[in-house]
Amino acid sequence: MFLDSLRSIKDDLSRSIFYWLTFVMTSMFIFLFFNLSYSDMVGVHFINSQNNMSTFITVMVITICMIVIFFANDFFVKKKAKDLAVRLVCGSTYLQIAKYLLYQTGILLFIAIPVGIACAIGLIPFVNMFLVHYLHSQEVITIQASAIYSTILILSIVIIWCTILNLGYSFRNSIKTLLTDDKMIPSSLSLPSFYNLHIDIKIKKALSWILFLGPIIGIYYYGSDVKSILAFSVIGMIGFYMFLDKVFISYLNEMTHQKKTNQPITLITFGLLRNNIKVLKKNIILLIVSDILLIALMVSCLKNPIEMMLALISFVVMNILLSLSIMFKLSTEVSTRKKIYDSIERIGYMKDSQKKILKNEILSFYGFIFICSLLYIANIFISLILRGFLESYLCLILVFIFMFPLFLCAIMNSIYYRKVIL
Repeated sequence: MFLDSLRSIKDDLSRSIFYWLTFVMTSMFIFLFFNLSYSDMVGVHFINSQNNMSTFITVMVITICMIVIFFANDFFVKKKAKDLAVRLVCGSTYLQIAKYLLYQTGILLFIAIPVGIACAIGLIPFVNMFLVHYLHSQEVITIQASAIYSTILILSIVIIWCTILNLGYSFRNSIKTLLTDDKMIPSSLSLPSFYNLHIDIKIKKALSWILFLGPIIGIYYYGSDVKSILAFSVIGMIGFYMFLDKVFISYLNEMTHQKKTNQPITLITFGLLRNNIKVLKKNIILLIVSDILLIALMVSCLKNPIEMMLALISFVVMNILLSLSIMFKLSTEVSTRKKIYDSIERIGYMKDSQKKILKNEILSFYGFIFICSLLYIANIFISLILRGFLESYLCLILVFIFMFPLFLCAIMNSIYYRKVIL
């Protein structure tokens, strides 16, 4: 079983490397984060916390790290569907399947943790330099032995949960479904009852626009402190969720159903973009909400350089990992698109047209994320600069930190998409 796991990693090397890099970055960030949060200057203790806000940030970052690993695991395992189906046909039990997958993730994790910790140790001098020169701190962080144990413990727990999920994935989907790459059984998540009230669609659309764009105006005129900015932003995200469902996706439906464009490539792009937004809208909202929350925490920590550094590292970690979660979720989705592109090729769309569709889909999807995110984040930064909460140079750095991981993930998604389809 162990040798079979090694062989499977070798046969699927590209996806295994992506999965391994997720472990490397997650272990690096968690270790670096714990070295800062466990220090005497911050004093995070999960039993008797000395600082509730620091503990809250720590728990939040750990949760996001777990979510990203779950998405990476989902991407890694679903591409092994046929392999799992063949093993089930040959008589393997579900427990043996779980053991087979656990060996693979365990091997990758065993190699990734030392590499991630070594990278984090190499970053500590740069973190200390930023603390001293930019945040004017008299204290620096040192390597905490407990951070190593916490990093290993958390990642091990995540792997155990991933194994349980993998076992459930194999058990819930039939061998035929695994072999034919049909849509797998999704997890159901019902919306609150108030969202499904029988209200005229025009009223819902108008309410979506008001809740989405109204808080941006409120941030400028009534956002006199961090709490009010955060409150307006939360309302805006509720409106954004409604806007995606009732306005944007509805508009794309109308464009594709009624064929309100004379360009067939654009029509297909709209259809694929609509599907991407439907599948990833919760990931997009999670990214924006996390950024808004951490910006508010950064402003609250201006008088404490160490806590400010903790929030700043959290901002970097969150954006990289949540961008990866979007990349992995989209990669899982596009890996099932081969049949769609085979169909459009049979009706006359050759490779050049398929490349245009693919390129337009990735550009429109990530462009949509950039525009909607910056519509809130940039306006919050401008409001904070005008009120003297943050310096303009720091806001520009934070915008770059937000945009750069998404830009790299867009490139990786495009490369992977081309490999799958073309």
